[in-house]
Amino acid sequence: MLVLVLDTSTPAVSAGLVRVDGGEGAVAVLAERVVVDGRRHGELLAVGVREVLAAGVPDAVVVGVGPGPFTGLRVGIMTAAAFGDARGLPVLGVCSLDGLAGPGTAVVTDARRKEVYWAVYDAAGDRVDGPHVTVPAVAQEAAAGLRVVGDGAQLYGFATEPEPRYPAVARLAEVAVRRHAAGLPALPLTPLYLRRPDAVEPGAGKKVTA
Repeated sequence: MLVLVLDTSTPAVSAGLVRVDGGEGAVAVLAERVVVDGRRHGELLAVGVREVLAAGVPDAVVVGVGPGPFTGLRVGIMTAAAFGDARGLPVLGVCSLDGLAGPGTAVVTDARRKEVYWAVYDAAGDRVDGPHVTVPAVAQEAAAGLRVVGDGAQLYGFATEPEPRYPAVARLAEVAVRRHAAGLPALPLTPLYLRRPDAVEPGAGKKVTA
């Protein structure tokens, strides 16, 4: 099975075409395009999709739904949904942090505003805590004794390894297919933002007359 994988949850704008072995669950990346530029998700993702589709025709679409910046997430999710609808393909949402995870790992990505997104994974590589958005000190405490990866951990100086910094298309495809095989639902195609909205409904108007 060929899977088109998209992720725009970080400054890395990622598109890949991944072959997944249905029997063993092994994955192989046939084509991949990753450009690190957090301000050009919409411009860069379409180019990436076009390039990787030269390697084959996908049977499904996998998209990272976050956590991440709301605008960037919408680019990836809407592109995946539109492509899937146009081709009549299933579209599977996955947590973007899972794309950096491995056994005994804490994944920490930059959430801006002096905060980070993070999650913790057990010895089997399954997520057991998170995703959360907190100040870096909380994530660092939760990550004690674990392998720590991600651009957020790099930014705040507590990463144990320099790579990976951003979600990998192969890992996202692997997680999505494994969840599907286990009968677990894909995440809905809505941005996993975690923060409460900045905008609030206006209160009752103040009377200016008696």
